[in-house]
This record gives sequence, C-alpha cells and structure tokens, in this order.
Amino acid sequence: MGRYRPGLADIMAAVGIAAWYHVHLRPWMYTWGARNDEIAAVMPGDDMVEAIPSRPSPRTTRAVTVDAPPAQVWPWLAQIGEDRGGFYSYSLLERAVGADMHNAAIVHPEWQQLNTGDTVWLARRYGPAARQIVAAVEPGSHLVLVSPADFDRLDRGQKASGCWSFTLRPDGDRTRLIARGSGGPVGHFWFDVPHFVMEQKMLRGIARRVERSRGATAPHAEVAALPTP
Repeated sequence: MGRYRPGLADIMAAVGIAAWYHVHLRPWMYTWGARNDEIAAVMPGDDMVEAIPSRPSPRTTRAVTVDAPPAQVWPWLAQIGEDRGGFYSYSLLERAVGADMHNAAIVHPEWQQLNTGDTVWLARRYGPAARQIVAAVEPGSHLVLVSPADFDRLDRGQKASGCWSFTLRPDGDRTRLIARGSGGPVGHFWFDVPHFVMEQKMLRGIARRVERSRGATAPHAEVAALPTP
C-alpha cells in the first residue's frame, strides 16, 4: 500500500479546526469563569513579568465563586504542592505523568506556613526544575509562583518571563478565587489545553472542599458554555 498523502479536504479541515480553536475555544479557555473586570484587572504578580509592548505576553484569567469568606479559602490554597495538599485536580492524570499527588481532604495546620522563596513541588521525581517558587505571598489575599530561573531573575532585580498567581477577592459574603497565568509557556497549544483541564478542576476542587468543610452546597462556578463550532 502506498503512503497516505493528505488531500485538499484534509488540509481544509485542519485549517478549519485550527481557526475554530483560535477564534472560539482558546478565548473561552483563557477566561473560563472570569468576569470582564477580573480579566482586565491588574493582579498580584503582573508587575513581575517582563512587558514587551510590541509583543504582549499571552495571559489566562480563570475564576470560581466560593461560598465562604477569603479567610476560609486561604488555608486550602496555602497548602498546595505535591508533597503537601496536592493541587485538588485530577490526581489520576497527575500520577500518570509521574507526580506523586495525593489531594488533601482537610486543612493541615503543619502546611500553613508559606514564605517568599519557599518551594511548591509539581513533580519531585523530575528534579529541581519541576517546581515553582513563591515570589509573593499575603495570607488571605494572594499567592504568586514563578519558576526557579525566574525567581533568580527577580532576585537580581530583573523581570520574570512568566508567573502563576492566585488571588482571593471578597464578593459579599463569598470569595472570588482567581487564577492567572502570564507569559512562560502560556500561548502554546501543548501547554494551554492540559493546563486548562487541570486548572479549572483545581479551582472547582478548592471551592468544593471549602464549602464541604463548612457544610455548604456545591461550588458556584460562573462559567460560559462550551463554544459551538
């Protein structure tokens, strides 16, 4: 049998799928659950990332509403990490790629201390590069993570190439939990899709745990419907 060669129909189909992804799916993934003012807002960590006016860095802003005040959400966020409370996402998928992830079901007092320069492990088996470093932290307010290389750049007074931040904003008696990704691998298909899958589950996982711990109902995630082709 001869080697398969894509025809015009195959090429047009691929172009159509790529166009739909960039026009509809990617914008939806990049802003999942976030309100317009949150998407436009300056978040903790934004000023750490190098800004190039001629080539703006891709940025994601995702959010959920948690039926609890920030003080009750923060302990779950403070204990994230492979060797701590996990990331509250799809642990089976995390283990499939080599992370020894066990998501906590309770708040652990011994994991609540978090300081600038501390390590948050993603997958220890892959060595020092498979971690994030705390670049900024304010209990009850925000947590900003960067790569080890970017933390060194910040320590030298330079800008980071990217960051991953979590911000808690009061919303009446509830909290808006906002995750933002700036620069770094953001903007690459191979990163964007799996990261979206894991991060939206993480946000919902935190919300569910917080609300269960206070006897509340399921999390209130304000999200848009999946875009149709």
